[in-house]
Amino acid sequence: MLLSIVGLLSLFILNLVFGIKYGFGFRHYWFFEILHFLGGFFVAMFLVNFTNSVASIFIGLAVITFLWELVEYLIACFRKSADYMKKTFKVKNINPGWKDTILDIILNFTGAAVFVYYVL
Repeated sequence: MLLSIVGLLSLFILNLVFGIKYGFGFRHYWFFEILHFLGGFFVAMFLVNFTNSVASIFIGLAVITFLWELVEYLIACFRKSADYMKKTFKVKNINPGWKDTILDIILNFTGAAVFVYYVL
């Protein structure tokens, strides 16, 4: 469990520091794709500590993915939060699109499937 918490925290810090603040993720499109894949992998690693049920792991991942994508959408909907994100992270556009959201979901579940395949 400690390994999965450290992995999730490291992924979050990597995303914030290198991916957003320094613009790495916006210059290299694959950076956020790798982070979503690893996010699904590490969330599955975290959830396996509580259950060995593959269905429970994927249901938990679905809930977490839904909440994450909902937060992305809500940030874009409210002008103050959108302006704050644009100013803080020097981003021109933060409106999530359907293609991006679907790709994020696919990558999250692919990462979890890889973990489940090799571990369970």
